[in-house]
Amino acid sequence: MCGGVLEIVVCSHVGHIFRKRSPYKWRTGVNVVKKNSIRLAEVWMDGYGKYYYERFNNDLGDYGDITARKQLREKLQCKSFDWYLKTVFPELFIPGDALASGEIRNKAPGSFNGNQQPACVDSAVDKNANNKPVKLWPCHNQGGNQYWMFSKDGEIRRDEGCIDYAGQFVMIYPCHGMKGNQEWIYGQDNTLRHKNTNLCLQISDDGTKLEMKPCTGIDRQIWYWRRKTETTPGLQKTSLIAKAR
Repeated sequence: MCGGVLEIVVCSHVGHIFRKRSPYKWRTGVNVVKKNSIRLAEVWMDGYGKYYYERFNNDLGDYGDITARKQLREKLQCKSFDWYLKTVFPELFIPGDALASGEIRNKAPGSFNGNQQPACVDSAVDKNANNKPVKLWPCHNQGGNQYWMFSKDGEIRRDEGCIDYAGQFVMIYPCHGMKGNQEWIYGQDNTLRHKNTNLCLQISDDGTKLEMKPCTGIDRQIWYWRRKTETTPGLQKTSLIAKAR
């Protein structure tokens, strides 16, 4: 963005030596990584920062004065983040292209330690989560592992991880862009139907896990997706958030 060059050097190695402890002092209760990430987004990501903030329910908190950093960017005559996405990283999935985003909440409650609570689709999407079952977890309204996006290709995704069903259980698998096991249909009836198998995602009878069953429209197959846009296939014009509550 500021005129530098990114090079890939064959057989190169990158090393990082971690300190045993941080040489800096931080106020108790301050999430330093989150604060610095917000500062970075505010300075460099322009309007795209809002997609990052959605991940933690727009709870920015106090991230300090960034005036000097913005002045530096202006002085260096750096290009926009939109230029970066279109020129340097055009293959990146842009959250703004999602047809729905936020938590995926079931109409029926789940059962957690014997208690009935609102239930949401929950999973990490890093490499350690690959090929592992997607969980059902109490809805917490904090984004994180319950923040999902519905792409124009029918993917239920976050970052580079997609919800995938190959016939055994609902899992996380790296997004491949070929649809197949990763293509879902969010219908007008608010069901999530797997296109390959024509089965629907639902909460199990005991309310403890996710499973795939023939589509019947029962409450355990009804999923509310917050902040749904009007371009989502089968969108009902009533307020989805209001219905979910």
